[in-house]
Amino acid sequence: MIRMLISIALNRHLSGDPRYVRCATCGTAASESEAPLRVLMRFTTVDGRLVDGDQTPPEWTCPSCGRDGPLQVGELLPNDTLIGCRRTRLCRYRWKVPGSAKVVVCPRCYTVQPGPAE
Repeated sequence: MIRMLISIALNRHLSGDPRYVRCATCGTAASESEAPLRVLMRFTTVDGRLVDGDQTPPEWTCPSCGRDGPLQVGELLPNDTLIGCRRTRLCRYRWKVPGSAKVVVCPRCYTVQPGPAE
């Protein structure tokens, strides 16, 4: 309980929704916290806002089957569904996930919960 409260306090201001990748070999969907993308590109536009560049990172390792290599076309899933944390009284965080994700992890308190596909 104390560890979760510390996680919520440390992650109060998150810098965006985590990206999800579906492995083309085994079909497992994983977030950046499970299998980190080793390159995150951000570009600043003329008006000063940050824009994420969805470019293929040089390496990505699937946490399920261990496939190691660059992302293939269509593996980076779009975050299109809004979901709320199951720990509503303590966390109350809402973020976007892919609609096809079966299991998601709250980026604020790290609670594993069923995704919108379940």
